[in-house]
Amino acid sequence: MKRVTKIALVASSIVIAACSSSTATSDGGTKEAGAGDGSVGDAGAYVDLRIDTFNLGLAGSFVPNEVARRPASIAALGNAETDVLCIQEAWSKSDKEAIIAAAKVNFPYEAHFETDLDTAVTDNKDINGAAPPAYTTAPCVSDQADALGVGLDCLKDSCSTVPGSLDGMATSTECAKAKCAGSAVKLLFAADKRCYGCFAATLPTSTFNEIKSECTTNVHGGLAYKGQNGVLLLSRFPLSKPMQVVLPGTWTRRTVTKATATLANSAEVDLYCTHLSPYFSDTTFYPYTGQYGAGDANGWIAEQTLQAKQIVAWVSAQTGTKRAILMGDLNATPEDKAHGIGDPGDAGTLLPAYGAKTLAALASFQEAVATGYTPVCTFCVANQNTDGDQNSWIDHIFLSGFSAGSTVTTARTFDTDVVDGLRRADDGKHTVPGKVPLSDHYGIRATVRVTP
Repeated sequence: MKRVTKIALVASSIVIAACSSSTATSDGGTKEAGAGDGSVGDAGAYVDLRIDTFNLGLAGSFVPNEVARRPASIAALGNAETDVLCIQEAWSKSDKEAIIAAAKVNFPYEAHFETDLDTAVTDNKDINGAAPPAYTTAPCVSDQADALGVGLDCLKDSCSTVPGSLDGMATSTECAKAKCAGSAVKLLFAADKRCYGCFAATLPTSTFNEIKSECTTNVHGGLAYKGQNGVLLLSRFPLSKPMQVVLPGTWTRRTVTKATATLANSAEVDLYCTHLSPYFSDTTFYPYTGQYGAGDANGWIAEQTLQAKQIVAWVSAQTGTKRAILMGDLNATPEDKAHGIGDPGDAGTLLPAYGAKTLAALASFQEAVATGYTPVCTFCVANQNTDGDQNSWIDHIFLSGFSAGSTVTTARTFDTDVVDGLRRADDGKHTVPGKVPLSDHYGIRATVRVTP
């Protein structure tokens, strides 16, 4: 039997589909030992619930190998050996639809919300409880609009997928920086960097004509992917009570999707899937242009910390002391001087902790790390393919309302080289043909024991 329910919330919608489930095949990632099958039927027994978080990296022309990775990653998600998938960076509606279709046999239940440039932030107050003033003009007006035109003209002539035409898109980050950084200087060093923020955010996924129109005419302009969020929740178990919180966010729409999973032993667990704002230390090209901090790296930190605190408050209000699982790309990493959060081949690569305030805000949660698990990177030197030189563990699974020791196993997933693409050469400056993983992120899986 198949039941489809549509629930509208403000300007968003969610679709939940129910049908019979079946056994999944391998996802090509690291298989952890001792994981339960997540299908215990006895109402008095525990369920070993397998939870995955995975950033797909389907984020436009600035992500290496995006076109080659797309069909392989979508197919792998449908066959993943897990029970719950929190997916990030499926930014387009078409990608979400393709993932849902590919996964519907093994993951018959899903939750996602559509957003756009006009979607309202749920709570736009800052850390002190004050709401910033609403914008009244488009990001690029007057001389800023003229400066935007200069930058776009350079890109259309030097870095366009349709050379010489504003109907083209930027070919890569490297080309834009190398050939047109000078043309964006007036935007970059303006006192009000909102126009630059609109330009930078929309560059990877919009045509130059679309950028010009959005940044000069839309008061809500300045979000990538036309304001769509990239979050999608898939489950083998029935989902109910879907909700969304729209977080304050600069450059991209930041949200949390929540739904309650009812397991085979009748236990209920609230699932929260999210993707927080990034931390940019290189504010030469990535200055903070939002309303929750200064233009330096501290602005990104303040916004991310605000998001984390709003999530904690929401989980407390919705779930209370009951069981909840928070998962996603939090863009915050601890420092691991013992292991370097690296791989066996580069274990000496250290990354100073960033997002420390975000992780501190989540201190009431416990990280879903099994006894004996050695932390490894999820955003890694080996897989960035461009100019990154440090490892980080920014993809996380956190538990609330669970007893200590509830995490049975932890493993990194989707970390094998299975797609034909371009890899960074040994000189670190060029790319060469070679196999790459499904995304520029690796995934994390935790098996969590859930009693009735």
